[in-house]
Amino acid sequence: MPDPVTAARDRARDGTEHKVHVERDPERGWLVLDTVGNDAIVVDTLAGEDDRLDQAAALARDYAAEQQAHDDGQRLDDPLPKHQPEAGEERSCAA
Repeated sequence: MPDPVTAARDRARDGTEHKVHVERDPERGWLVLDTVGNDAIVVDTLAGEDDRLDQAAALARDYAAEQQAHDDGQRLDDPLPKHQPEAGEERSCAA
């Protein structure tokens, strides 16, 4: 499997540099990952048979631009919302 490709970068409000990578996952297609150091968040997965690296890289660039706009205060909502549990997933609750 080829190495991840850095398609874009953005800088968070605290100065942390984020790299947006695209990598191939043979089981799921193309993964777009927002990475800081060794931590990565899956931004999106392109799983169509006709999806290509160029499409995944374009999605990564768009995400990085929208994330940068959010970090710069030009966009109110975060382009990557917090994880919402799906039906059947356990939810934590305060006792």
